[in-house]
Amino acid sequence: MDKFKIKKNRKFALLLIIAAVGLSLGGNLIGLPFGKSFSKLDAAEVDSQVAEKSSENSRSREPAKELNEENDELKGKEEVKLTYELKDDLKSSIDKTFREVSIWPDTLSIGKKKAKIEYTFNEQLDAYIKKTLKQYRSDFSTVTVVDNATGEVLAAVGLDGKNNSFDTKLVLSATHPSASLIKIITAAELIQNTKVSRETPFEFRGRSTTLFKYQLNDSKNNRWDKTQSFETAFAKSNNVIFGKAAIQNMDSSKLIKMAENFGFNKPLFQEFDFLTSQIHPTSDDYELAEIASGFNDQTVISPVHAATMASIIANKGIMKTPRLIHKLVDTKSGEVIWENNLVEKRVLTPEAAKEMHEMMGMTIDGGTARKSFRKMNTGYKNALEIGGKTGSITGGKPFGKRDWFAAYAIPRDPERGSGISISVMNVNVKRWHVKSTMLAKNIIEYYYNNIKPVPITMVKMPKLISERRYKKSRGNKRAIASSRLKKKPEARISKKKTSNIKRQIGKRNERKSITTL
Repeated sequence: MDKFKIKKNRKFALLLIIAAVGLSLGGNLIGLPFGKSFSKLDAAEVDSQVAEKSSENSRSREPAKELNEENDELKGKEEVKLTYELKDDLKSSIDKTFREVSIWPDTLSIGKKKAKIEYTFNEQLDAYIKKTLKQYRSDFSTVTVVDNATGEVLAAVGLDGKNNSFDTKLVLSATHPSASLIKIITAAELIQNTKVSRETPFEFRGRSTTLFKYQLNDSKNNRWDKTQSFETAFAKSNNVIFGKAAIQNMDSSKLIKMAENFGFNKPLFQEFDFLTSQIHPTSDDYELAEIASGFNDQTVISPVHAATMASIIANKGIMKTPRLIHKLVDTKSGEVIWENNLVEKRVLTPEAAKEMHEMMGMTIDGGTARKSFRKMNTGYKNALEIGGKTGSITGGKPFGKRDWFAAYAIPRDPERGSGISISVMNVNVKRWHVKSTMLAKNIIEYYYNNIKPVPITMVKMPKLISERRYKKSRGNKRAIASSRLKKKPEARISKKKTSNIKRQIGKRNERKSITTL
C-alpha cells in the first residue's frame, strides 16, 4: 500500500510539473491531444489577419501610387547626381585643360585615364556663326548662344580678325568691361528692392552718354534739365539717370549682392574655376554712379555670362547655370565618367522679372537697338518676343572699343519652348565693321528659320504697353511743342532776331580787331 501511494504521488507530481512547463510555453502542452490543433488554428488566424491587413493597406495606398512613382523617379535622379559627382581631381584636370586653349579640346587626361569630351554645341548653328563672323572680319568678335530651357551653350565662337583665326580664349575669359550691360543688374535691384518703377521720372542735364559730377547734383528750377522715365532711361542707356537713381536709392553693398546673385564674383560654370566675372565695392557716391551705369572698365564679364544674364530675364527670374560640357566618356570602356546636371536658382521675383522683360523689350522697339531690328523680317517680329541691352566702352583685354549686345528671343507660342539668349561682342580698334545688334538680329532669324523653325505670320501682333507708352509720350511732346509755337510765335521770332543781331555784332567786332592789327 505504501509503495502504491508513493507511486501515485510521484505520478501526480510529474503531472503537476508537466502542467507548469506547458503553461510557461504558452499552453501548448496542456491537453496533449488538443495542443497541435490549437497551434494550427492560431497560425491560421494570424495568417488570415495579416492577409486582411495587407489587402486593406493595398486598397488605401492605391490613390498614392503615382506620388510614390514620382518620388522613386526623384530618388533615381538624386542617385545619378551622386554617381556623377564632380570630384576635385576631375575638376582640376578640366580646369587645367581649358585654361589656355585656343581651340576646343576633344579629350582630356584624368590620371591614367583619357576621357572624350562631348559638348553641348549645335553644329549647324556653330557653322553659320563662324561663316558670318569671317564675312565681317571685326578686329575681335565673340558670339554665345544659350538655350533658355536647359542652360546648354549651343554656340560659343571667338574670332581674332587680325589673324583670321578662331580663338576660344576670347569666349572663356572675363577680361571684357561690361559697359552698360551692368544696367540690367542695377535696374533689377532698383525695381525689386526700392520704390523705383518703370514710370518713375528722373531729371538730368547734359548728354545722357556722359557722367560728370555736376550732372549728378540736384538743383531746383534749372532751365536745362530734361525728364525721362526710368524705362526710357534703360532703353536709351542714360548714364546720368542710372547714376542718380543708384545714389538716391541704394548703396554699394546692395548692388554687389544683386550682382553676385546674377553670377558675379564666383565661378559661372560648375566645371571651370577660372571663368569669374568681377565687380568691386565703391568708396564714394561718384564711384557708385560709375559702377551702376557701367561707366568704368573695372567691372569685367565674360561673353557667356552676358548671355546668361539675358536668360535670367527670359526665364522669369530663374538662373539656369550654363553648361558647356554635356558629359565625359572613357575612351576605352565607354563608361560615363561625369555628366553635367542642370542647376537652377531664383534670382528675381516673377514680378520684377516681368518689369525687366518690358524694359528690355523697349530697347528693341524704341531704344538703342531699334535701328537694327527695324530691318528684321516682320513675320519673326510677330512670332517672337525679343528684348535686350546694348553697351559700349573703350578698354579691356584685348584693348579696343567694345560693342556689346545681350538679348533673348522667345516664341510667343509657349508650346514652342523657352527660346534662346544671345550675346554678341565686337572689339573695334581703328574702324567699325558691323554692329553687334545687326549680328544678333541675323543669328536670331537664322535660328528660327533653320534650327527650330517658327511659323511666321504677317498679322500684326499687339504692341507692348511700353512701346505704346513711348510713342504716346513722343506724340504728347510734339503736341505741346506745336501748341507753344502757335500760342507765342512772336516770342520765337524775337529770339531769332536777337540771335542774328548777336552774330552780326560778333562778326563786326572780329573785323575791327583784324583791321586794328
